[in-house]
Amino acid sequence: MKRMILLILVLSAVAAAQTTCTLSSVAGTYAVSYIGWVSMAVPGAAPVMFSGTIVGVMSIGYDGKLSGAAAVSGLGPVADYDSSGTVEIKPDCTGTMRYKSKARAGGAAEPETDRFIFIPSDKSLFATVVDLGSGMYPAMAGTWKLISPVPNTAAW
Repeated sequence: MKRMILLILVLSAVAAAQTTCTLSSVAGTYAVSYIGWVSMAVPGAAPVMFSGTIVGVMSIGYDGKLSGAAAVSGLGPVADYDSSGTVEIKPDCTGTMRYKSKARAGGAAEPETDRFIFIPSDKSLFATVVDLGSGMYPAMAGTWKLISPVPNTAAW
């Protein structure tokens, strides 16, 4: 009987120690950085590959809305972009970000999908870009570091 009670206590402690993530877990303002490469398919020509970096400030609201801005370098001069979209997170702290970014200099909004894992102990997201739209093949990794638990407290 003592072993059964001990087993129940141990299992209860393990269950209580497991982190469950929600949108509230990731809400806040983040300093964001990405680095990597993008391969671009050009119809009738050889694929083009270029390196790129992204540095900016992004916010995740308690409702899962994503917004912010960043400087993007890569194929051409550095350009400032504004972004908006949504975040979904699972109880196991993995999730997906879907957003569109539009260059401040003009042009069409460009889609992006990232997958991430949230680390509750240091309030960071580690992300990989999985989709940049038709003909774009990303290999980019990103880090989001919480700079404020309040969404939209900083701007780029």
